[in-house]
Amino acid sequence: MPCPSARRVFGWLIGWRKLAVAEPRNADHERFVQALCKIEPVVGDVRSLAREFLGLMHRRSLRQFDRWLKRLSRCDAVEMRRFAQSLRADLPAVRAAFKLPWSNGQTEGHVNRLKFLKRQMYGRATIELLRLRVLKPN
Repeated sequence: MPCPSARRVFGWLIGWRKLAVAEPRNADHERFVQALCKIEPVVGDVRSLAREFLGLMHRRSLRQFDRWLKRLSRCDAVEMRRFAQSLRADLPAVRAAFKLPWSNGQTEGHVNRLKFLKRQMYGRATIELLRLRVLKPN
């Protein structure tokens, strides 16, 4: 079996269904994940914390989120502790994501697309060309 990409292994660890990607369950993938978690126990901890976070967001369970954030802060993985710090730094917005039905995801996507177009044309285009690319993307 060739070495899988990090993205693919991430999907196996978290679960493709949770990522809304249709990939059938595979016994080889399950064995790979189990072996990885056995070799490096912190991977198993990160896996369970990440899966739990996705579930909390899906259920919008703010009370359980607070407990989860405390556990996240005690995780052995530096990246997870850093993630906890970043969540705490913007805690009012994170809490709002649990409470409110609205999301700024579409707006962020459009802003990202505009920035991408602008960077593509850096130094070569005027605002008129940018306007044309935004209004008539084809």
